[in-house]
Amino acid sequence: MYYSRIKLTISETIGQSIGAFILWGFLMAFLYTLVSKINKKDKGTIHLAFIMMTSYFLSAFLDYETVTLIDWATYDVLTIGVIIVWGVLIKQPKPIAFMYLILGLSINACLFFAMYYDIYVLEQTEVWWLWTLYAIGINVVDLLMVLVLIINKDFLGLVWVCNQVKARYMNRASALK
Repeated sequence: MYYSRIKLTISETIGQSIGAFILWGFLMAFLYTLVSKINKKDKGTIHLAFIMMTSYFLSAFLDYETVTLIDWATYDVLTIGVIIVWGVLIKQPKPIAFMYLILGLSINACLFFAMYYDIYVLEQTEVWWLWTLYAIGINVVDLLMVLVLIINKDFLGLVWVCNQVKARYMNRASALK
């Protein structure tokens, strides 16, 4: 029992350190976009970086002793809502980071929901591939969101694929008329 508590404490410490690094990444992404795009007309990336930085900064005040996975999932869904409302309100084209953030937060929320279901509903206590996917997936997605805010390029081709699907759908819909 004592050994498993030490192991859990080490995991919590590592998780909090990674969380602090991700928070720092969103802060740096915001500061970088602020400095590099402050005098440009399109400030969408600055706004998105600010939303993400604020979201992750506010989540740092959550109590790790009482917060559950469903709380984290809800937090990501609320952040998606804020980004979508921002996207509706702006009159300029949305930056590439918009789609990446929506997708990244959606993946994170799905992973949180899956882990919540696995641990609290199914009462799973054995580590299996979902737990590894969760641990790696959450951190990789967070890092990709930080990266896309900094470079604002479609480095995974997600926007290109989405535009291709949309174009084919529009062509098919116009052909049916």
